[in-house]
Amino acid sequence: MENQVPSPIENEFFEGQEQPLHLTDYLRILYRGRWIIVLSFIIVFTATVYYTFTASPTYEATTTLLIESSDSMERSLFNMTYLGNQSNLLTNQIEILKSRNIAERVVRRLSESDVRDSISFFKPLEDGTQLPFSSCVQIVMGNLEVEPKRDTDIITLKYQAGSSFEAAYIANVIAEEFSEQNAETNRLEVSEMRKFIETRLKIKAQELKKSEEKLRAYQEREKIASLDAETSELVTRLSEAESMLEQARIELETKEGLKKSLEKKLEERKKTLPKNLSEISTPYIQSLQQELAKIVADRTIYVTALQSEVQGNKKEFFENTLRQYDDKIKALKDKLEEEAEKIVSFSMISDPLQISQDLITQLINLSAEIPAVQAKINALEGVLKKYNSHLEELPERVLELARLERRKQVDEQTYMMLTQKLEETKIQESAQARNVRIIDRAISPIRPVKPNVRMNMMLGALLGLGLGVGLTFMIEYLDRSVRKPEDLERMGLNVLATIPKIETEKMEKSKKRLSDGARIEARLITHIDPKSPVSEAYRTLRTNLQFSKVEKELKTILVTSAGPKEGKSTTVANLAIAMAQAGNRVMLIDGDLRRPILHSVFGMDKEEGLTNYLAGSLKYDDLLKDTIVENLKLITSGILPPNPSELLATNKMTDLLKRLQDEFDIVLLDSPPVIAVTDASILSTKADGTLLVVYAGQTERDAIKRAKNMLSSISSRLLGIVLNGFDVQGIYGSYYYYYYHQYYGQSSKRKGRRFAGL
Repeated sequence: MENQVPSPIENEFFEGQEQPLHLTDYLRILYRGRWIIVLSFIIVFTATVYYTFTASPTYEATTTLLIESSDSMERSLFNMTYLGNQSNLLTNQIEILKSRNIAERVVRRLSESDVRDSISFFKPLEDGTQLPFSSCVQIVMGNLEVEPKRDTDIITLKYQAGSSFEAAYIANVIAEEFSEQNAETNRLEVSEMRKFIETRLKIKAQELKKSEEKLRAYQEREKIASLDAETSELVTRLSEAESMLEQARIELETKEGLKKSLEKKLEERKKTLPKNLSEISTPYIQSLQQELAKIVADRTIYVTALQSEVQGNKKEFFENTLRQYDDKIKALKDKLEEEAEKIVSFSMISDPLQISQDLITQLINLSAEIPAVQAKINALEGVLKKYNSHLEELPERVLELARLERRKQVDEQTYMMLTQKLEETKIQESAQARNVRIIDRAISPIRPVKPNVRMNMMLGALLGLGLGVGLTFMIEYLDRSVRKPEDLERMGLNVLATIPKIETEKMEKSKKRLSDGARIEARLITHIDPKSPVSEAYRTLRTNLQFSKVEKELKTILVTSAGPKEGKSTTVANLAIAMAQAGNRVMLIDGDLRRPILHSVFGMDKEEGLTNYLAGSLKYDDLLKDTIVENLKLITSGILPPNPSELLATNKMTDLLKRLQDEFDIVLLDSPPVIAVTDASILSTKADGTLLVVYAGQTERDAIKRAKNMLSSISSRLLGIVLNGFDVQGIYGSYYYYYYHQYYGQSSKRKGRRFAGL
């Protein structure tokens, strides 16, 4: 036996070893639910076909974009490094492309275009009104799909619309507006920098002119042509240091201005973002910032103190030392970049400002570099203080000339530096105008992408079959009734016989008139058609009961059921006929004093029966009634009493059964359902054994369990279960059905046709 896990459908309720399900069990479940599966398939597939051929077509146009790295993100200005990588840049651009901002730009442009009337969402509604602007924006966003191509910097933009022209036109407009918005954003960063440098350059040009005029006027007035070599060297070093200080201050002002600009741009995109984003930090970042500021200050002091004195071998040592400082500064900046990327990746990944991650990384970097520049300024101010103390020792005339010369050199160097940076900024601004390039523009698609006839048909068929199978197993799971003998065996019960279900067309004629004018019901198939499969099943029950005599002699057998309409009366009647046909003297008692039916089955009147005898109004000789079956006598119920249980519990009933056991080979009793009333429990104590009739597909397992427990509680001997109304074809399939019905030969066929009402 295979080691399989049993289905929840087949839970075990009683004692006995649980038997696993086999593949054939699942196939039988599917076979029983075949009409549900077929109906589900037809409904779903028909609905799919209807939708496929009635739905409006949807066209899809595709545009391909290339996202190039912008120079402003990789080059430096005033030694200001932009953090970020191409992967983040591509992700940010995708989010920007799908943003509401781009959709609003597209709708505004479409509303002003010549093809406005060709766009579906601009057409008037049924009441003559126009769709609101926000609804048009939602339509554009909902029909747009953006996908990056793996291992490339290329983005595929797809747009779906109801017409071929509309899909291609709007896809191209989205690409153009995105490219234009990208250009505007890129130009804004460097344009602000250029404007700032231009302003500073104008101011510095005026300062340089004034310093040159003052120096010339003083030389002419004091008749001093130049300084001596030592003083000139001191002034040169002082002017270099002051020039570096001036550049550092401009650099600090530039970075602070750019930081405010970036914060303003982020504030415009998301009002809820804190204005001072320098708070976005960690203790580790703060320690890196402090260390970077210290190293920058040390490098500045070292350069200003020794640069003019190094020569020969000392120069090589000086350059090596500077290289070490530069390596440390680069390593710290790399660590800051790595930490900034972590903050962006983990802190902003679910934030709605994902499109601004590049700006946030720049702000984090600026927050780290501004303290370093401030430290550089402080170091240079210390160096200048030292040089100024030496300068104060010069004679007054020479001191004034040195100051004027120093001022002119500082202004001249700063002016040259600003001029160089201005040219660099202009080049960057020109190169950074646009880093989104449209590779392939969208063209009008020929065929619609929706509905996809082939795919819809396949999905409809699969969904229909899947739904039908799912419903079948769900119904099987919810169905707590017993359907086949295996269900009872898994519950630890002994199945004595399986009575097949009589075909529906054989029940159309319910009765048959005999030659002598008596009437019997067609349910007595054992008598009417003794070679039928149903009759053979009752003979099997008779044989199995004979084997049950091994433990104890069976003279009195009670037949009952868990609930009403489960076929107990039909079972006991046919069992009685089968035993009589075997030559046994059989007494059949209708002990169901509430809803008796055996008198109708045998075409008799119920009066003058069991209740009359127990009440003392009928003699024993008048109690027994002959039937149309040889060796079979019947005791009808008699007049229905108000107290059936009390009558059945009397000693007179016990004495009657003992007398019948002496005169007959077997006594069979029909009784009410065991769960409904106590009649069956009373009679079961007087009988040698009890048969429990279960109707396939109707009797629930809980009812069987309760009936068994009730009989066990009064020490009644349960002989076994009779599974009635078993649908052979429905459970086991057509092969078993053919075997079951054709095995008995053509004679049973002919009799089956003759008594089609069975």
